[in-house]
Amino acid sequence: MSTSPMKAKGRRALRSLTLGSTAIALATVGLGSTPASAATGTVAYSCSIFSTKFDYNARVTMKGPAKPSVGDTVKITADFSALPGVSPVTVDSWKTTGKFTVSGAQKTSISATGPKKTGPIKPKGKIPIGKLTGKVKLKKAGKISLTTGTLKITAVAYGSSVTMPCTPKKNKPLPKLLKLTVKR
Repeated sequence: MSTSPMKAKGRRALRSLTLGSTAIALATVGLGSTPASAATGTVAYSCSIFSTKFDYNARVTMKGPAKPSVGDTVKITADFSALPGVSPVTVDSWKTTGKFTVSGAQKTSISATGPKKTGPIKPKGKIPIGKLTGKVKLKKAGKISLTTGTLKITAVAYGSSVTMPCTPKKNKPLPKLLKLTVKR
């Protein structure tokens, strides 16, 4: 059975389009790139604003590289749930900084920052914290565990800046949110 040149050309074009779409779909889902390691847990914080203390049970997802090696400088990201609504006034903008803790084969602290965010957030409204990112140079092979440490949320309301420090509660064990194996 013979096919006209026009039909054959149309089929080739359709095959090319299908192959191209498949390649785009595979690239979109990340096949061919190194996946990240991720873990989620809850960290119990004790925070304060002015003289008022409040609890913040942060749901945190921490991400790092899947196959880290000694000598790599790697990016660690922690995505935090929203801070409870404690501000008595409208919050116009805020920025969060913090520390991540590394234990195991290598022990260190990582400074982490998030982008400046803008509101307004109504009085007693939850403040979205979002992602904090830090970098660490891996110096030793072996297993390491990472978790979050102190946080500092600096909020601006009516042109004045207020700092809300948050510290992990001492009576609650810190979850080892992310575990990585550093190769030589």
